Amino acid sequence: MLDYYYHGTIRKVVVAFASMFNDIYVSRKDANGNEIERFKVPIAYGPKQKFLGRLDRMGTDLEARVKLESYLPRLSFEITNLQYDSSRKLNTIQKTVAYNQSDNNTLYRRYERVPYNMTMSLSVMSKSMDDALQIMEQILPLFGPEYTFTIKAVDPTDMDLDIPIVFSSSTLSDGDDGSYGDYANRKITLANVQFIAKMYLYGPVVKQKVITQVDLAILDLDFYETTGGTFANIQTVPYPGVTAGGYNPNLDPGETGYTSGGAQTTITEF
Repeated sequence: MLDYYYHGTIRKVVVAFASMFNDIYVSRKDANGNEIERFKVPIAYGPKQKFLGRLDRMGTDLEARVKLESYLPRLSFEITNLQYDSSRKLNTIQKTVAYNQSDNNTLYRRYERVPYNMTMSLSVMSKSMDDALQIMEQILPLFGPEYTFTIKAVDPTDMDLDIPIVFSSSTLSDGDDGSYGDYANRKITLANVQFIAKMYLYGPVVKQKVITQVDLAILDLDFYETTGGTFANIQTVPYPGVTAGGYNPNLDPGETGYTSGGAQTTITEF
């Protein structure tokens, strides 16, 4: 049974997605076209039905101090689907290894990451069509049809990861969708935009020690047929105090020397 692991990949993508719409504003103008008010549109995670349901409570004891004009416009978003993407899949058993010298010269190893497409739904709710159009025109031009943001590395074996967010579809309706209230007394404008985040999910990361000693036997077939012996044996061990090194090709048979990496190499001919 594998030990517990959690990289927080989905959470990081969701937070990055929401941050893209943190600076959406709506402007109000007078009859002469002069701006008289500008305010930031709030955004929160959750289905639009949750926020539409609050409209029914306005005027009651629970929401007596909340007015429709101060509640709208508003943005909400949620995850609607998470689907495996076979078109970006690489060999499952392919491994990625990273070396960390500060952690007792430890190697981190993981199997190939798995591609997934996460569908995100962004809902726009406003009291007027003009507010909804202002919001839409601040969002849609960013995607042509995709926008890429970067999240920090999710584990020691990976670098910072670029996540494309692809625009999928959008709808716009001026009126009640049946989720709340009485259309004869109140209406709102609803817009819904679908996006697909092309992300990856990661398996467990395993620690392992660095290989510091190599013993390699080289066999010459012509030499073996006449003498029955091995042509050469190369052995590389770390020089004291050094954990990395390699074979020095300039050594002659029977010699012992040190490579630039600090490893002692010995060649023995039979």
